[in-house]
Amino acid sequence: MLSRRWVIFGAVFLVATFAISFAGVARADSIGPAQEQEYTDAKNALAGALKAQAEQFAPTHVKQVNDLLQAADNARQARDAERFGRACRLARTYAELAKALAELKAEEEKLAAAGKALQQAKTEIEDLKKSQ
Repeated sequence: MLSRRWVIFGAVFLVATFAISFAGVARADSIGPAQEQEYTDAKNALAGALKAQAEQFAPTHVKQVNDLLQAADNARQARDAERFGRACRLARTYAELAKALAELKAEEEKLAAAGKALQQAKTEIEDLKKSQ
């Protein structure tokens, strides 16, 4: 009788162990099409930032984007959908920030050049007035 209990206990233990193991595998988050789109959006945002010369004007943000995309790739390999999605969203945000900073700094440079040209024109006008 005791041995039969041990057999039943062993069978229940094996079934429970198998069920727990299978539940762990089934629990692994899969990365769906929506999250893959977030990754693509982040890569596209980075491309836009690079086109706006973000490497020149916002290099730390570009590095952050690249680091986050690498973290997303690592999360994809680990099948960690939550980490993958978070890294993709942050990468896109930093890429958009880098692009905005690059555009702002480019406009600031244009404004400074225009201000310099304006000042030079004023000086030339004053010189012309004095020579008359």
